[in-house]
Amino acid sequence: GEPLVIPRRALVLGDENLLFTSGLQQAYPDIEFTAATVLSRHNLEAYGFNPNPQVLQGRVRHMVDPCRVGRHFQQQTFDDIVLFLPGLGFSVPRELGSSDRPLFAYRTHLFAFHVIRHSKLVLKTEGGHLHVVWPDDNRLLTSPCGAAGIAMSQLISFCGCKSVEAMFELEKLHSTFFYPIVFGEVPTELPEWLNGTRVSSFTLDCNPIPIPLSVALLLHPDVGFVTIKDALAEQPPQPPGQSMPLRVALINEAMARRERLRELYGPVKEGEEKPDAFGLIPEPPEEDSVLSMPMEIFMISFDDLPHISMLLKFFVCEDQAQISITSLDVLDPRLPTRIARPPPPKPNPLIQMMNTITAAGASRKRSRPREEEWAGMRFFCPLTKICTPTSEKMREHMRGTLYRKMAETTPGWEESAEKRDLILDVEEDEEAERKRARTESEGASKKGGKSGGKGKGKREGKQRR
Repeated sequence: GEPLVIPRRALVLGDENLLFTSGLQQAYPDIEFTAATVLSRHNLEAYGFNPNPQVLQGRVRHMVDPCRVGRHFQQQTFDDIVLFLPGLGFSVPRELGSSDRPLFAYRTHLFAFHVIRHSKLVLKTEGGHLHVVWPDDNRLLTSPCGAAGIAMSQLISFCGCKSVEAMFELEKLHSTFFYPIVFGEVPTELPEWLNGTRVSSFTLDCNPIPIPLSVALLLHPDVGFVTIKDALAEQPPQPPGQSMPLRVALINEAMARRERLRELYGPVKEGEEKPDAFGLIPEPPEEDSVLSMPMEIFMISFDDLPHISMLLKFFVCEDQAQISITSLDVLDPRLPTRIARPPPPKPNPLIQMMNTITAAGASRKRSRPREEEWAGMRFFCPLTKICTPTSEKMREHMRGTLYRKMAETTPGWEESAEKRDLILDVEEDEEAERKRARTESEGASKKGGKSGGKGKGKREGKQRR
């Protein structure tokens, strides 16, 4: 018999109404296209779209978080990844207001970065390609997000993808197949700024993406397929096909800067100037700054935006399934520390039960072991996830606006074991500091009393007579 021919397989992400993938399948029948949409069958029917186009022969996955495609498809399944207008199909967050701001560009860049990073899970190890459907740069300037400063080509280059000859032509698709959902809405007619959209092709491998340390510090420490670019710490050899976890790489970078961190966060002697933190975390060069946080974030108050993660939720419509809503996790640079702790160990139910039974009369007993010191940050607030180097700084943090607001809006915090443990840690350190001060004071008085104690006694004796 004839040998079995396995067709080239492509996964399309971002084509929420499935029209574009259907058009690709008709134009390129030799390739097996699979569409993944964030919308459910009910959502698509409500919009008036076919939730299961016949031309795709059932190769449709609904309610797929594009940053979690590894949960829906087997690893090393696809030869090609197609990104359709990445980031532009979602509703603009209410907290952002409009899409013409630098934070919208940051949001779009971060989304595309995570989709590319995570798609490496389902990409075949050799010969993979990334195809990006994106508007013409000049026409994009006339769109609602034209003033935001989106640099998609720079982001793709940042991810290590090399440009190759385009493998797909939009002109081969009938115009009815190019009718996308944009900014969470179905337009009555194709927006003018989408005319001239083209499909660009790039190489895509399964290697980790090198990112600057300043970017790595803001990401969740457990993300995969990333490595620190120009790392200061020596990188130990890894097994073939494996890369060092980002968490371990960040710890190594902190250890390499330990002495400098001690100078910055340790106690400052009287009369000494506090060391300058300039240069501790180098600023990335222009070509690597596409994921750098815009300075705009520092001009937004906590009243208007309690945390930047509120801008990093990606959904098309309000009734979209929660499982398909992308929610990216980054640290807010307005907060006073960028130190990330390892996740706490899971509590033992038996020990918790025993602690509950013996809690009466033991109000000052700690309900968990003391937190380990993490890169010089000895005190950790479970409410705000903020670390401080001293108990004095933690007291100052607890008097601040952010802590008070979160305490007011977090039910049960005031009576929680976490707050009791935090107060106990602070009070123990304050008591230890008072003991050290008394010891130093007594030592100084004894040292000074050797020469003057006797004469003082005689004078006091004469006064008594």
